[in-house]
Amino acid sequence: MEDLKMLRGPLHEGQREAFLLPAGTGQAELIAGFADIRTRIANYADEEATFSVIDIDVPVGGTIPRHASATGDRVLICYAGTGKVRWANRETGIAQGAVVFCQRGAVVEIVQTGSDPLRLTMVSLTADAAERDALFPLDRQGLSQAAQTAQDGMVLVEAEEEGEQYWQAAPSLGYITLKFSTLDPYYFSASSQTLDADAAVREHGHQRSTEIVVCTRGRGLCIVGDVERDFAEGDLLILPPGITHRFVNNSGKPWTYTGIFTPPSVESALRETGMRKLPGAERPTDIPRNPTTERLLVDKYGFIIPSLQ
Repeated sequence: MEDLKMLRGPLHEGQREAFLLPAGTGQAELIAGFADIRTRIANYADEEATFSVIDIDVPVGGTIPRHASATGDRVLICYAGTGKVRWANRETGIAQGAVVFCQRGAVVEIVQTGSDPLRLTMVSLTADAAERDALFPLDRQGLSQAAQTAQDGMVLVEAEEEGEQYWQAAPSLGYITLKFSTLDPYYFSASSQTLDADAAVREHGHQRSTEIVVCTRGRGLCIVGDVERDFAEGDLLILPPGITHRFVNNSGKPWTYTGIFTPPSVESALRETGMRKLPGAERPTDIPRNPTTERLLVDKYGFIIPSLQ
């Protein structure tokens, strides 16, 4: 794929690589009656991660009719436009930064609203690598028009600022938002990170988790080894286990990206090292970030922090 930008990491050289796909790239396809899609990642499989990623572009006035995935759970991340998600006689609006979880078998309808197209990145997840060849959209049997009475499966919708939020210490000034805290799947977690202007996430990696990252608001830099790339709205970044990386907000404005970790590994660490962000409360100025807390991330939560090695 010509637009694939490889980012070679300093660890696992020659075995695993990070890569970035800019927004609007990928194999274009039209599913009649559904939407324009682009296949971003087809049947990715690592030791503990199996998924596919597509982009969905719902035009003005467009609708993705009632449908369900019979093969796996899905997470949809909105990075542009507005719309509505309908399921089980319920309706919730979505906008930039919203995240939607659709359990296998959940019947959903997605409707574009407003004056701009609704743009979503959809990660199709399966806990069983043996099922990876059936992931939507590569096998049409995995996606079916749903009967009007079908209501199997759970749907969760959270807006950009919904979820458990924790202030982060310098240099990662800003906060993280843990999504779907009431959901406890054993094979993935979802969260977003908002970095203040000029803030940065230090170089780190994860021993087990693959990160699937979508920029949902603003822009900044992602850096893997000595390779630096712009990372803007709709861009997709895949970071396999062991690949150390860092983020720098050089935009002068807040920058938000949303990540899916499979298997989960960071949510408890972020709770333990951050400070709870509560409505109306001032930002704390005394969040500890020192070798003790960093050692905790390494020893207890499987982080890789090169500066400690």
